[in-house]
Amino acid sequence: MAYLACIGSRKVNGVAELHSELVQTTILKDFVDFEGISKFGNVTNGITPRRWLDQCNSELSALISQTLKLDKAVWLKDLTKLEGLLSFTEDKAFRAEWAAIKHRNKERLAHHVQVTLGLTVNTNAMFDVQIKRLHEYKRQTLNILGVIHRYLTLKNMTPAQRKKVNNRVVFFAGKAAPAYYIAKLTIRLIVNVARIINADPDTKDYLTLYFLPDYSVSLAEVLIPASDISQHISTAGTEASGTSNMKFCLNGGLLLGTVDGANIEIAEEVGENNVFFFGHLTPAVEDLRHQHLYHPVPIEEKCPALAHVLNQVSAGLFGDGQVYEPLLNTIRQGDYYLITDDFDSCKTVTFKSPHIAALAMVDEAYSDKEEWIKKSIRTTAKMGKFSSDRAINEYAESYWNIEKTPVQKD
Repeated sequence: MAYLACIGSRKVNGVAELHSELVQTTILKDFVDFEGISKFGNVTNGITPRRWLDQCNSELSALISQTLKLDKAVWLKDLTKLEGLLSFTEDKAFRAEWAAIKHRNKERLAHHVQVTLGLTVNTNAMFDVQIKRLHEYKRQTLNILGVIHRYLTLKNMTPAQRKKVNNRVVFFAGKAAPAYYIAKLTIRLIVNVARIINADPDTKDYLTLYFLPDYSVSLAEVLIPASDISQHISTAGTEASGTSNMKFCLNGGLLLGTVDGANIEIAEEVGENNVFFFGHLTPAVEDLRHQHLYHPVPIEEKCPALAHVLNQVSAGLFGDGQVYEPLLNTIRQGDYYLITDDFDSCKTVTFKSPHIAALAMVDEAYSDKEEWIKKSIRTTAKMGKFSSDRAINEYAESYWNIEKTPVQKD
């Protein structure tokens, strides 16, 4: 299908710098050689700030307009004007109002959960969110296994030790394709893990988990403004761009992710000290997959922490363990999406840090609330590049060869 599309197209775009490079050097390399490099380019995706900030987070939009002394119609059309917020990161009153808006957005999400699921959410905890269609490459599996690891770690702590832990509320949402059995098993595991840990008197004050059903744009508009940290953790080289990462960051949520898709360009804009990267890099992926197939190492030897998590699931800690064997075997046998490599492994030249270590870095950073708020403000301020207006202008100039036509107001 991609080959036919390439033949029938005048121009080809990879929608983020990394993926555009991969398209030209690997996926469609023969077409580049045959048709020339000029047919291939890059326009990174964008999002509309009118929906993904002004509509879904009207209080933050109003604060931005008030602080910048600009009508929202001005900065929504030129999102680079958000950089004016950088000079207010040291303003204590501004930071307090920024944090208060975030908390009210958390309360709005908690109200939604109460109304739809009848469950009470701790709005004083950190909100950790992953909302995407369910797919193995997006690695909701890695995330839920990390949640289980955190739960088991908490269970082994003394009450005094637990009181020192950063309280975390984890949200999942998303839909699986009707015939995608492994994706549906992942949802089943998330729901059953939530059922156990949310009822555990030892840990429920420190860790809770929710899978929100019937994911939609409207639900995303409630989830995204409430996020403290969002996870974009695809196997390196598999995510073309992603746009939910842009939506979260535009609303002041920090990013935890792999060096993949638009995560890379977001980090270039906001600064790597304001994001949390982990995992193997794209050049290492194919070699690792080859090792998994032809020189496999038992998980118990390679990643004991993950082996313990998988064994607990198999043993029935979260319901009938046999049900999950097809899902767990995708990790034990072949592990195409590198769960065993990125979960909790040793640091190498082609590796940032493991997922578990990245989560610990998030906890440490969140403990300094004032610095966290500054990171949040800086993140929003540097998201100007990711407006869909910029993307459309680049398409118009480089792909469509059309010029702007001003529309006169009546």
